[in-house]
Amino acid sequence: MVANPSHQYRTTVDPSASNNPHSYALELVGGGHRVLEVGCSTGHVTTHLVAAGNTVVGVEIDESAAVEARQVTAVVHVVDLDMTELSSIEHGEFDVILLGDVLEHVRNPPAVLADIVTLLAPAGRLVVSVPNAAHVDVRLMLLEGRVEYQDDGLLDRTHLRWFTKASFRELLDGCGFVATDMRRVIFPLGGSNVPFDRSAHSDATINFILADPDALSYQYVVECRPRSATGDAPDVLAPLEWLWPAHACEATADELAELRVSTARLQAEVDSWENSTVAKLTKPLRAASGKLRRAVAARR
Repeated sequence: MVANPSHQYRTTVDPSASNNPHSYALELVGGGHRVLEVGCSTGHVTTHLVAAGNTVVGVEIDESAAVEARQVTAVVHVVDLDMTELSSIEHGEFDVILLGDVLEHVRNPPAVLADIVTLLAPAGRLVVSVPNAAHVDVRLMLLEGRVEYQDDGLLDRTHLRWFTKASFRELLDGCGFVATDMRRVIFPLGGSNVPFDRSAHSDATINFILADPDALSYQYVVECRPRSATGDAPDVLAPLEWLWPAHACEATADELAELRVSTARLQAEVDSWENSTVAKLTKPLRAASGKLRRAVAARR
């Protein structure tokens, strides 16, 4: 795990804020639980977890940040998750394990997550947030053939792993978990600190990217439960095609293909008419007729 100075992530948390990963995480965790907060930093989220009636054990890589977090909750383990299995230090069972923007900072997310979930109570839940590497701003920068890391955000230079919704789902599935609830933090086109040249991209390119419903997703904040405990509950990270019957998707694709063909034919007919001799000869007359109709309408 990258030993980055956790103080750089110090922030003020408003539990009622909208479109915010911290308030979403607090909402999904709830109150009155035994919570393991992995990556607690200086305790900016911990404070609100405790205020909601939770008993919190923290985990932090930065000793100085852990010292501050211990002013909020007594037990904060200082652990490098890439070097030490958390289960070798902490042996309690937790109702909720919160990993807020942690997995992108470790070298082996599947191994780290597989170890951490052993500390979960049988009916327990994970609440996990990760940034979306497929945000429209990142895609446009990559189309320009470059990657420029930043001090924070989607391309934080301390990130070791990157996730899309699909790869995030794959990670959870590998540990036997299903996403049962999700909040998306939305940033508009150009809303992140990822640099790209808007003038280098056509409207068609941008519209193609924005056709993806997740292109504006900046972060995913997800509640997860063991697959064995979810029954027939749908996986909220699953693509729509997975949730819809296969024949419905095929029918929709066929209909779209027919619509494109019909549109092309209509456009060809319009082009043919506009280029015809009749259209050219009657253009002045049609223009004069249009002016006359507008003049009559204006007098009414």
